[in-house]
Amino acid sequence: MPKLIIFSRSGRNEVEINEHCIIGRQTNNHITIPDPGISSVHCLITFEFKQGFVIRDLGSLNGTFVNNKKIVEKLSLNDGDEITLGNTRCIFSSMTPGTVVHIIDENSHTIHSHFSPISAPKAEKPFLSEKEMPDEAVLRADYEKLRITHELQRGINFDMSIDNILDHVLHCTFELLSCDRGIILITDKNGILKPRAYKTTSQENKFIISNTLVRYLQKNKKGIVSTDAMTDSRFNGAESIIKKGTRSTIAVPILDQENMIGIIILESSTTVSAYNSKDLLLLTNIANQTSRFIKTSEMAKKIKEDAITRKRFQRLLSPNLAEMVVSGQLKVEKGGESRVATVLFADIRNFTLLSENASATDVLRMLNDYFEVAVDIIFHHEGTVDKFIGDAMMAIWGAPVAHDDDPIRAVKTAIDIQNLLVEFNKTRADEGQFQIQIGIGINTGNLVAGYIGSSRTMSYSVIGSTVNTAFRLCSAAKPGQILISGQTLDQLHDTFDIAELEPIPSRSKYKPVRTFNVLNLKKDDYQTLNPNPEDV
Repeated sequence: MPKLIIFSRSGRNEVEINEHCIIGRQTNNHITIPDPGISSVHCLITFEFKQGFVIRDLGSLNGTFVNNKKIVEKLSLNDGDEITLGNTRCIFSSMTPGTVVHIIDENSHTIHSHFSPISAPKAEKPFLSEKEMPDEAVLRADYEKLRITHELQRGINFDMSIDNILDHVLHCTFELLSCDRGIILITDKNGILKPRAYKTTSQENKFIISNTLVRYLQKNKKGIVSTDAMTDSRFNGAESIIKKGTRSTIAVPILDQENMIGIIILESSTTVSAYNSKDLLLLTNIANQTSRFIKTSEMAKKIKEDAITRKRFQRLLSPNLAEMVVSGQLKVEKGGESRVATVLFADIRNFTLLSENASATDVLRMLNDYFEVAVDIIFHHEGTVDKFIGDAMMAIWGAPVAHDDDPIRAVKTAIDIQNLLVEFNKTRADEGQFQIQIGIGINTGNLVAGYIGSSRTMSYSVIGSTVNTAFRLCSAAKPGQILISGQTLDQLHDTFDIAELEPIPSRSKYKPVRTFNVLNLKKDDYQTLNPNPEDV
């Protein structure tokens, strides 16, 4: 069986590869590689009929490299190819891909068919060898059937809808087998079989489905050939068979492992013994291919949707929270809910004056560099970035995911931002650029949190007086200050050195706010993100 030999810091590891294998840092991938340089969902290795095993990059941050060349779309893999993912080197080791294994009963009526990876093809084959062929016509007929099954695979594009895939399957099947009518039924989300593709050689626009036939397939999960359905004892009393005048029927289940997800039924009204055991074998193979087509198409669609979702939420949420949204652990629904949360505002002081004395390009570059540092710190403490308001930034703890120590996380974030701003300004001063100072305000309390916006564009946010108070504290903070409310102080459990200041006076409809200045942490063992703490 094909393998991926992974060379990492922990040593050498060999992992088998199946026909659809997702690789990334996320633990629910088929292969998980805990390398920080690898994206959560990094690349995909699949087996394709014509090309063998191919590798695709799934929009990873650092790209996927094969033999030191970055792949753009997809690339066929050869034995011994070196794959580089982040800081991890892998070797692709190929073996003979999956071969169809067939089991035919003694009456040649039912056939199981599944893909099983083996080291070498079996000697026994369902088709006669060239020497055993009675005449050239038989050889040509068998070749044509194999050609059409190849065309079936080649014509599939996994960007196609399921219905288009099924239409293509039915079209190729009509070229393969002699039939007047054909239908493919697929189970819906409730497990009920629903027609999804239909084809006929006449103007007939109805297909009467035999419940007896469907029940037989559901019970036995085996394909069936009836040489003369009207006299077949298995369909005794099946009124739909008699009504249609069906003479020959061939039907197979579409299986996903042991679960039946659909049925293919072909009928002939004019020919007795239109189908034989070899036809059943081929149609069973088509059903197995169809099952893989459906699953791969669904996976491709989900990968695209996940990539879009991940990209959207990684802008607002820390990477672990973004993955919770993608995996479905965290629901994204329009509307709001009441929560207790902690809100942080950070605002650059004298920004208007700075903007007037610097070019717009320099100001924009500075904002992007500053926000890059600040957002990393917020994500480090598992907060959520709510929004950017010009030179100001708003973050939340407690929504959408709550921790027992959210107020402490928010205050630690504020300290880390102020500390790292020292190094940030030092670098800017060395480059002859202007420096910045920020004020931070933090408040804790009841608010409403949820997704706000139109059906096309939604953003996660919080509203309420708790937010307004945090903004007032930020506005009152001097350069380098971290001001918190009494509600936040009550949740800090004497973790920080705090000095009480004069309350923020009442204004208009707003009440006075008890105000406290955070000086530092009391715990000596806490390490901030400041790379040079002696500079603080």
